[in-house]
Amino acid sequence: MSIISILNQVESKEIVLPAIQRDFVWDENRITKLLDSIMRGYPIGIALLWETYNDIQYRNFDKINSGSKIHSFKDNTKKNKLKLVLDGQQRLSSLYIALYGSLNNKNLYFNVLSGVETEDFSEEKYYFFFGSSREVQDWNLEAIEQYQKLEIGQVPEYYISVNDLFLMSAKDKQKERESITKITNLKDDDRLRLEVNISLLDEVLTKKEDILRMTVIDENLPQGSCDRKNESDILEIFVRINTEGVSLNRSDLIFSMLKLNWKESAVNLPDFVEKINSRASFHIDNDFVIRTLFVVSDLGSKFDINILRKQKNVEAIKNNYEKCCSAIASTIDFVQRECFIGNSKMLGGLLNLIPIIYYVYHMKGFQVPNSEIEKVRKSIMFFAYTRCFSRYADSRIGRIVKNELKAAIDSGSKELPYSKIIALLKYWENIESFNERLISNNVLLSLCLVQGISNSETIYKNNSPEIDHIFPKSKLQESGKYEESEINTIGNYWLLSKNKNQNKSNKHPNEYFADVPDTEMNKAHIDRSMLKYPHYRAFINEREMVLLTAIKKKLNIKDDEFILEKA
Repeated sequence: MSIISILNQVESKEIVLPAIQRDFVWDENRITKLLDSIMRGYPIGIALLWETYNDIQYRNFDKINSGSKIHSFKDNTKKNKLKLVLDGQQRLSSLYIALYGSLNNKNLYFNVLSGVETEDFSEEKYYFFFGSSREVQDWNLEAIEQYQKLEIGQVPEYYISVNDLFLMSAKDKQKERESITKITNLKDDDRLRLEVNISLLDEVLTKKEDILRMTVIDENLPQGSCDRKNESDILEIFVRINTEGVSLNRSDLIFSMLKLNWKESAVNLPDFVEKINSRASFHIDNDFVIRTLFVVSDLGSKFDINILRKQKNVEAIKNNYEKCCSAIASTIDFVQRECFIGNSKMLGGLLNLIPIIYYVYHMKGFQVPNSEIEKVRKSIMFFAYTRCFSRYADSRIGRIVKNELKAAIDSGSKELPYSKIIALLKYWENIESFNERLISNNVLLSLCLVQGISNSETIYKNNSPEIDHIFPKSKLQESGKYEESEINTIGNYWLLSKNKNQNKSNKHPNEYFADVPDTEMNKAHIDRSMLKYPHYRAFINEREMVLLTAIKKKLNIKDDEFILEKA
C-alpha cells in the first residue's frame, strides 16, 4: 500500500497502538530526515502489525503531539478487528503527525525549491521543517528578497504547508506554481525543480507502494481460527524484535510487559510520575518507579525482564503499587523538608533514594519514626556525598536492602540499621572520616547547605543558582602559580544566580564583591579581608575548613562517624 493508504487506516482507527508500545520519542530532525528519504524514494523499512479480535488494551495514534506522556487507553470489549503496531510505531507516528497533524503546535512545511543535487549524499536534499504560519510568511518574504543574490550551490527557499499541498486541486497547484514563479522571478532550473517537487511529493506519498511495507500477522484469518497468535506469542515477538537492536532499553521493555499484564499501569504510572514532577524538582521517571517497585516487592534491584514472565511477580507489583507510590512521595517530602535538598543533582542521583524508600515503605503511615529522623537524614547525606550507587547500583542496592534493611524489618525493628549502612559505605568507598575530600564529592550539596539554598527549580530561569569561582579561574590559570586542583576547589566556589554569574566576567574579587552585603558574605563564609591574590592559598585552605565545620554542625556529624564495625 502507499503511505497515505496506510495513514488513512491510522486515521480511521483501524491501525492502533497496543499498550505495550512506548511513547513517541522522535524529534523534528529525525522526522524531516525520514521525509527526505521518502522524497528520494528510499525504502524506510517494514511495519509489523498484528491483526486481532482479542480484548486487548490499545490507544489511537496522536496526530497532535504536544509532548504529553498521558494517554487514553481503550479495551477492545466488542471484539472488533484491529491491527496493532508491533514494530514501526515511531515511523508511522512521525508520518501521521507530519502529514495529518502538528508537532508542538507547529505544522509541516516543504521547501518546494529544494532538491538541488550535491556530491554529499548524506546531506538532506529535500528540506522540511515544522513552523508557524507567521514564521513561514517571514521566511518566504526574506527568501524572495534574497533569491537574486544567491551564489552558485546555495539552495533557494520557498515554503508551502504540506497539508495545503494535499488539499489543492491540480488547477490550484498550477496557480501556486505560477504565483511563486512570478513573485520570485524564478530561473529556468528552479522553475523546473518546483514543478517536479510538487508532483514528486504527491507521487511518493499516494502512488508508490514500495517505500513503506507492511507485514500483518494473522491477516485475514477467521476470527476463531486456532492458528491465530495469542498475547503471549505477540509479547515474545515484541521482545525479540526489540532486543535484537537498540530500539528499546530494558526499562521500556519491562514497562511494556507490565502494561500487557497489568492494564492500569499504562495510565497510573505516567500519571504518578507527572504528578510528582509537578510538585518537586527531582525529575523521577518510569524507570525509577519500576526499579523501586521491584525492590519493595522483594524482586531484587536488577531490571531482569524474565521476572515479569511469572504471573505471581506481576501480581506482587500490582499489589504493592499504591503503597510504593506513597512511600516514594513521602520520601521525597522527607528529603525536601528534613534534608534541605531540593533536586536530584544535590541528591547525587535518584538511586540514592531507593534504600530509604524501602525503609519508609515498611514504616507505619509511610513516615520516618521521630527517633530515626537524624539517622535517615545522615544516611541520605552520606549516599549523596559518596555517590555510592553510581557504580554497581544493582548489587549495592540489593546488598543494603536484603542484608541490612530487610533483616532489620523482618525482626520487627523500626530502627534504621545506620551503623551497618555506614560500615558498607566505608568498605565500598574507602572513607575514613567526614572530611574535605568527602564534601568536595558533591560541591552543589555542600554550598547549598552552607548558603541555605534548597535549589528547587526557579520560576525565572536566570535566578537558578550556579556554582562559580570566587577568584576568577582564568586569572589564576594565567598566573601559572596554581595547580588545577587548587583552582577548582570547594574553597574557591560559591553559589550565585545564573544572571549574576554571566555578568561577573573576570573582575577582581574585591571589585565584584564590593556591593555584596556582609550578610551574604557571611552565609557563604567568604572573608572579605582575604580577597587578595597574594592570600589565595591561605584563603582556600581556611575556607575549606570553615565549610567543613559548618556542614558538620548543620548535619550533626561527629568526628567518629566512620569509626564503626567492619562490614
